This record gives sequence, structure tokens and C-alpha cells, in this order.
Amino acid sequence: MMNLALPLLEAIKPSARALKYFSLRSLAEWKIRTNRDRCHFLNPLPFAFIVSCGRSGTTILGDFLGSHPQVKYLYEPYYLWTAIDRQMDVHNLFERIDGRLLMDDRHVGEGSRERFDRLFRSQSKGDRSRLFVEKTPLNALRIGYLEAIAPGAKFVHLVRDGVQVCHSIARLATENEYKIAGKPALNQWWGVDSSKWKALQRNGIEAGYYPEEAIALDSDLEKAAYEWLVTLHEIDRWREPLGDRFYELTYSQFLDNPRSHLQQLCTFLELDSPRSWLDEAVARIRSPKTPQQLHLKLPPAMARAFDDYQKRYQFANLAEVKTE
Repeated sequence: MMNLALPLLEAIKPSARALKYFSLRSLAEWKIRTNRDRCHFLNPLPFAFIVSCGRSGTTILGDFLGSHPQVKYLYEPYYLWTAIDRQMDVHNLFERIDGRLLMDDRHVGEGSRERFDRLFRSQSKGDRSRLFVEKTPLNALRIGYLEAIAPGAKFVHLVRDGVQVCHSIARLATENEYKIAGKPALNQWWGVDSSKWKALQRNGIEAGYYPEEAIALDSDLEKAAYEWLVTLHEIDRWREPLGDRFYELTYSQFLDNPRSHLQQLCTFLELDSPRSWLDEAVARIRSPKTPQQLHLKLPPAMARAFDDYQKRYQFANLAEVKTE
């Protein structure tokens, strides 16, 4: 019986996911229409956003913070962001659209902040939490936008060895096991008909990030490196403006000494660090596997910038220059 149940479960997953996304988006739109009483927004929770290039360890960090007794946590609520601004649907999970990845205050439309309040601020109604933590790695490319709709928020940036990140992204994009009914052209990483990649390439070139090289990138590894680079360049743009509202650590540092870094992070976020929570979080850390030797070839300008970042963060792997 068990042998028959597993294939059946796998067969219905795409339809279940399609129903889930439709239901979540419909619920978000309903909340926008009905959450008109703003009295419960007068004392809103402060916000902190976990940002990064994807595949950098933000899920485990977010899970730890999400289990903190003083934190209200949301994990990658794409349905909320796209209900606030349809341009954010870069994966085309909900509709066919030319989405945007790089966003700042210029892209805040009429009513965006009010929709944000109705969807996010209302989450804290009647709650005793002291902080709202949201984790969507792509928001590293939208810090200016977040600053405009959630002024005063704090940002936590987790950065991981770029070569490891690129290989992890390429593996997901190639295996492409995440299916949604009605979206046969969905790639797990790059979106429907590569909509996310097209948005990244389009917006990155507009911003001046390696325009001559970006136009010719074709492999998943090269595209992943472009995403990693653009993310770090955008983070660098906001270091000084954010000042003491910005906290950064590497994934390897976190795994090497999770207790110390969680305590420091709690201090930054103005949270207590109860011993029971720390003990439980640290117990869930597993020693990382011995990294294998990984290779990455990139066009010259991208390779130089990539290696500069790798050296800055003391990551061992370096990129090789791609020859014609």
C-alpha cells in the first residue's frame, strides 16, 4: 500500500501547489480589501529583513529566528509581495508579466505602502512579539523599495561562498523538480519561460552591471554568478545609507560558531537570547560536509569582480577566466 501511495502523492503535488498559490494570492487580495481599519497599525512591530543571494543559508537562519519567542516570522511570502506590487512576480507564479528585480523608491506605486500595511502590519494584531522578521532573499535587490514602505527596518545579510552558491543554483535549475500544474514552462529557479532570468538580465544591464558580458551569458552557472554578483553590488550600495541598521555575517562563520553569532544577532535586533532557545538552535546545526573542489568559468570583468568578493570574504574558491 505504501509503495502505491508515494507515486500518487507525487502525482498530485503539482495540482496541490497550483491550488495553494491561487488560494494564497486570493487571500492576500481579500485582506487588502477588508483590512481597512488601521487603528491596529498605530503601534506596529519593527521590521527586520533577511536578504541574500538565494542558496546562501537564509532558510536555516530564518528558521532559527522564526522559533524565537519574541519574533513573528514570514518565510518567502511571494503571494503578499505580488499583491502589493504585481511587478514583483518575477517567477510568473501568478500571471504572465515582465517583472522587476532591482527596485527602489522610484518603483513604489500609489497605494503600495497602504497595501503593505494591510498585509504585513495586520499580521501583528494582538500579538506579543517584539519584532517582525521576513525572509525573501530576492529582497536584497529591493532594499530601496523596502526602505520606502518600511522606513527604519533593519537588514540582515548572509553571504556564502559564491562558487558553492552558483553550483547549488545550477543544480536546482537543471534538476527542476518543482512542478506546478498549468505551468509546464516553469523552471524551479528561473521562472516561467526564464522570466526571472530575463528580469535580472534586463534590470542588471539597465543598472550598468557588466552589460556587454551579461547579454551573452548562457549556462546556469554563469547566470547564477551574475545573480550573486548583482546581489552583492546592490548590498554594497546600501551599506553606508543603512549604517547601524545593517548586519552581515558569512554562512561559514555562522556554522562555525552558531551560538555566538545568534547572540550577536539578537543584540542587533534588540531581542533577548534565552538559553533554552539557543540550546535548541545550536543542537539543530549539523557539521557541514567537506566541500568538494568546484570550478567556475566567467567572462573577464565578471571573473575579476567575483574573485574580489571571494577574497574579501575569505572564501577559498576562485573563478577562472572564460576564454573564447
